[in-house]
Amino acid sequence: MVTVYAAPGTGHDSWHDLWNRLTSNVGLGFLNWPTNVEDSDLIWLHSTTAFLRDEQWRAEFNASFFHRNSGQHPSDLVADVASIIGLTEDDKETRELVAQRAELFLRKTIVGRKISVQIENGGVVTLPPSGASGISAQEIPAPFDTAPAANSIVNISAILPPTFKDGIVKSEMKMVEPEGWAIISDIDDTIKITDTLSMKQLLIHTFSEDPRPTPGFPDFYQQLDQVLNQPAWFYLSASPYNLYPFLLSFLRKHYPFGQPILRDMSWMSVAGLIASVSNGTEEYKTMEMRKIIGQWLPNRKYVCIGDSTQTDPESYATMYKAFPGTIKAIWIRIVTGVNRDEEKTKNSTDRFEQAFDGVPKEVWKTFNDVSELESLTEQLKL
Repeated sequence: MVTVYAAPGTGHDSWHDLWNRLTSNVGLGFLNWPTNVEDSDLIWLHSTTAFLRDEQWRAEFNASFFHRNSGQHPSDLVADVASIIGLTEDDKETRELVAQRAELFLRKTIVGRKISVQIENGGVVTLPPSGASGISAQEIPAPFDTAPAANSIVNISAILPPTFKDGIVKSEMKMVEPEGWAIISDIDDTIKITDTLSMKQLLIHTFSEDPRPTPGFPDFYQQLDQVLNQPAWFYLSASPYNLYPFLLSFLRKHYPFGQPILRDMSWMSVAGLIASVSNGTEEYKTMEMRKIIGQWLPNRKYVCIGDSTQTDPESYATMYKAFPGTIKAIWIRIVTGVNRDEEKTKNSTDRFEQAFDGVPKEVWKTFNDVSELESLTEQLKL
C-alpha cells in the first residue's frame, strides 16, 4: 500500500500513542512501543482473500485503528462541503448525513496498536503493530484445524478485551484456489457513480447521498460471476481507506463478494479526498496489482475493468505487459457528461491508442454502456 501520514486529529493519544506517532512520522517506526487494544478503540478488520502457496493457505490480514471519539467535531469539514455543493442552512437532514460521513475522515488514527485474529475452524494469527496511517497489514500463513472448501467464506474475528465497547469485531476471508478466473474492478465511476472529474459532484456523491451503482453493472457482474464460475473478485480503488465501511456496505449490497482494496491514506480535508482519487493513482494501482497477479494468484486468468476518468487504461496496460498471457480482457467505461474539457482529453482516441500501445486490439475495449460487454463475456469461456 502507498502510505501517506495521517494529520493530527482531535482524539487523545496516550503517551505511548504519542511516542509511536512521532517516531513513525520521522521514519523511526522501529522505535515504536507496541500497545494492546484499549476498550475505547475503534477497530475495522478488513475482509481478505486466502490463497495457496507451497500447499499452505496464506492471506494478507488488515486492521485499522482509530480513537473512537476523535471525529465528533466535523463542523469545519461540513462547512467546506456545504459551501462547495451549495447546501442550504435549512436542509438539516442532508447536513446531518454530511456530518456522519465527515466523521469517517476526521477520526484520528492510532499508531503502534497490536492485535491478534481468530480464524474460524483454525488458529490465531498476530498482526504487526499499526503503522503511521493507523493500519496493521501483513501477509501471514492462515492455520486451519479443518481444511476449508474452495470458494467458501471463512469468518475471522479480532481477539479483544472482554470490556471492549464494540463487542465482536469480525470480517470474512474468501478461500480462493490457484487456478480459474479473477476480476480486478475499479469502483469510482466504474461500478459506482462518483463523477470524480467534478469536485462538486464528487462531494455530493461521497457526503450527501446514498451511493448508487452504475446502471446495468450489478446485473452484469452477477452474469460475469456465473459465466466465469465464481471468479476471485478484487475491487481496487484509489479512494482513501477512511471510506472502507461506506464502500464495503455498497459492494455487499450490489456486487459479488470480493475484497475491497483501498488506498492507505487518512486524509482530514476536502483537498485530501480530491488528491487521493487523482494523484499517484497509476503507481498505487500497479503496485497492488503486482501483488495480486504476481504473488497471490499468478496462475489465474484476469479480466480488468475500469473507466476513463483516471489512469485505469495505463495501469491495466502496464500489467498486461508485465504478466504476458495473464490478462485476457481489459474493459474501460467511457465517462461523459461530467466535465467536458477534461473528457476531451481523457476520452480521446489518441489517449487510448497511446495507453494500449503494445496491447492487442482484441484484448482491450472501450464502452459507453455495459450491455456492450455481454457478448464478450461468453467469448471468455472459449
